Amino acid sequence: MDESTDVAGLAILMVILLYPYFDSFHEDLLLCKPLSSTSTGTEIFKLLDGFFVENSILWDNCFDVCTDGAKVMTGKAVTVFDATDKVEGFKKKLKYWVDYIKNGSLDCFPLAKGFGEELESDIPADILNEFEVHLLRLIDNFNSYFPKRLHENFKENVWVVEPNSLSKKPSSLASQEYECLLDLTSDTAITSKFKTEKSISDFWCTLKDEFKVLSDKANLILLPFAATYSVETGFFAYTATKTKYRPLLNAEQDIQLQLSEIQPDIISL
Repeated sequence: MDESTDVAGLAILMVILLYPYFDSFHEDLLLCKPLSSTSTGTEIFKLLDGFFVENSILWDNCFDVCTDGAKVMTGKAVTVFDATDKVEGFKKKLKYWVDYIKNGSLDCFPLAKGFGEELESDIPADILNEFEVHLLRLIDNFNSYFPKRLHENFKENVWVVEPNSLSKKPSSLASQEYECLLDLTSDTAITSKFKTEKSISDFWCTLKDEFKVLSDKANLILLPFAATYSVETGFFAYTATKTKYRPLLNAEQDIQLQLSEIQPDIISL
């Protein structure tokens, strides 16, 4: 979910729906409407709630909401596990850089090192100290937003992306669920499918009949962490459709067609 302003000065709310459908996750445009007044959270909720009531959609069917400032990720096929690994990797780099700075080395900072070489002198100690203080602040900020316990919680759900890697039952799985996982990982055909499936979400969706409990659990882990790709694509299409030459156009239906993955049968139409 995101909002932007069009050429007519209207704040446009665009909501993309992510849901499991048959053998994969699908994304569809839920709504693309102008906000009548401000773009505050209250106004956005009123518009969305009104749309739900008008179309008899239950909030109980909504598992989570991702905005441009929440649990969103860039990239079309990025999972929460990919993002978590990148964050943990960067946190390790920060600690490594601090150690290097303490030793007076700038090998990890080629631009700063090159600047010192151009001046034909070493970077002053007080400047190096500023570098170190800045890096330590970054470490504190990252630990605040991405605490270690968060990474540990995701490690308990690593079976979603690496079902064959477990040697003992994780705390995130009940005994019966772990037994199902053992059956799954012992099935050669399913193991082969895991290696060839184009995405993790597609793999678990294909198991909705054979291993429904695990499939549903994996989907609930993956669903809340949507990507911004479709919203960004949607706003790009919107700005290309509603131009200064057509400022009064209601572009919702046009965007619905442009973002749909369904190919129209032109011959039959």
